[in-house]
Amino acid sequence: MDVVLGPSVKYKDGRIVFDPDSSCNTKAVRKRTLSDGTKKKFGEELLRHEVRVLMTRGVNGLFIYACDEELRKALLAAVE
Repeated sequence: MDVVLGPSVKYKDGRIVFDPDSSCNTKAVRKRTLSDGTKKKFGEELLRHEVRVLMTRGVNGLFIYACDEELRKALLAAVE
């Protein structure tokens, strides 16, 4: 299975950062209306969940490509 980590998943200051504004997923960037009528963004949480689900689906292997160069370097360093 192949997973492409797009521009919304970045590596900064030694940790993975999720940027909903860089996502092509419109559901991740729009605000949700809560039961009390207020609106809240859940973009970062939704992106984190999407990546977690995709990373756990590779039963027989998983190939990961990261668009962010820093994230790509960190992933390669983690493998070595």
